Amino acid sequence: DDCDIEVILRVLHEHCSEEQTKNYKFVVEAEEKFGWIPQKVFECVYFSDATDPELRNRIYQIVDDVLLDGGLTATSRAVGLAIILHGLKKKGKENAFKWMCALFSQRSQLQRALGLYLDARVKAKGCEAGSAEAFTADAEAMEKLEVVASLSSPLVGISSSNSDSTADMSSVLKRFHTAKDKHIFRILSTIASPTHSPSARKRAFDELPKRTKGMGAVSVAWTKALARRCSMGAFVNFESIEHCIILAQESFEANDCKVSSLFLTCVKTMIAPFPALAATKESFKNLVEFLEVVRTDVTPEAKKELEEYGIVTLISDILAKSASSMPASDVGGKGNGDDEETISIYETLRSQLLRLCKNDGTPEQARNSVHALSSLVNPVSQHLSLPSRVKKEKKEFEPLLKALVAPSRLAIPDDSMASKQKSKIVSVLSAIAAVAECAPYAFNSTGEGKTPLCWGERAIDFSLNAVLLGKNTSSNLSNEEYSSDSGSESEKESPAKGR
Repeated sequence: DDCDIEVILRVLHEHCSEEQTKNYKFVVEAEEKFGWIPQKVFECVYFSDATDPELRNRIYQIVDDVLLDGGLTATSRAVGLAIILHGLKKKGKENAFKWMCALFSQRSQLQRALGLYLDARVKAKGCEAGSAEAFTADAEAMEKLEVVASLSSPLVGISSSNSDSTADMSSVLKRFHTAKDKHIFRILSTIASPTHSPSARKRAFDELPKRTKGMGAVSVAWTKALARRCSMGAFVNFESIEHCIILAQESFEANDCKVSSLFLTCVKTMIAPFPALAATKESFKNLVEFLEVVRTDVTPEAKKELEEYGIVTLISDILAKSASSMPASDVGGKGNGDDEETISIYETLRSQLLRLCKNDGTPEQARNSVHALSSLVNPVSQHLSLPSRVKKEKKEFEPLLKALVAPSRLAIPDDSMASKQKSKIVSVLSAIAAVAECAPYAFNSTGEGKTPLCWGERAIDFSLNAVLLGKNTSSNLSNEEYSSDSGSESEKESPAKGR
């Protein structure tokens, strides 16, 4: 949004390439001048709260507000994130990358714990005052607040060896839990999700100290530290991830798969602790469009480059992780009141994922595709009854299992076949194993034919006898029983159109 894609590609090649360029000397000087800063900052995460809580608070502040300034545009921050993460993966900096992941994992756990506490508090407030149910619910909420405290900053200035430290923390938590100002908890609820906006973060920093002032200085300091550690800063947030995906698409369209993979790797790294960052409507739509393009609209030369940099594998991995965090209203497809665009995105994604499972996906892509399909069928945000879940699982995965256990697919390849054809059986077995993990009710459902073994049992029988024991087994079913194979062999890829 602030410069041309060619400029971005040139900057990334100069900073992320081992080859010398015309600006090589300048890049080396910049690396020597500034490149060590992220490494040293993240290496300091080694010092835990038990050692130095004030240092940990400063680390959060530097990471969120200094490494990538919030005044930069989202595009600039996405490029900066790609350069920093690439630098942290270089030889000798592995510990810094590991501690960076640990820091964001702690933030993710804190956000989830805070969300659970706020939900429990609302539930307790909804009970009849003075009732046994209210006392039980309030005790449960307090227990969840203690979990929040264990993941957040301890009370600064109080030694852990001090006998009064536990009592002091307990009194702080009690005052916080019984606060009359409902806006305190409403503000915290806005930053308990990683997809909150920068304005929500700013509001929390501005409002919480004012609203908790009556609880005492220690409570104010603890609440400020909670907001600091919970909220997403400028280093990584939903805007930077959204622009990483856009830049990955634009880099691919500019025939630069290497840079495209750098941006996708950023997304993959950051959605490990925060899967919801790539599950916003705009990001998910862009990912699905990107997957469709790289699967249908590429030349043979471009396809080789896609395989070299693992673009399809990266996209499928991101989709598998992020789909689990999508709102229920965005994943259901027809019949859920979604708009036409959402239904179209869902159908396109489903079609591409099924092709990766049944036709030409690698083992990792097939496994990722099954996990993504499972998340679309049973999103975390949608709490279904057991009968409803079983019904949805069987509807989605029984046709896929039927196609996967067809004799044409579930067979040991002979030596005359090409290596790519030989590897298909591994992809099929990977997809079947993923279905067993994600959709056990469909995996154990009864099959068809004269010997109605369940679909999963046929796959297990093949794996034990043909793969492990090397027996030359023949299927009890005829090929005709698979004539309704859902688009298995009849699916044809779109002709290459180039890019």
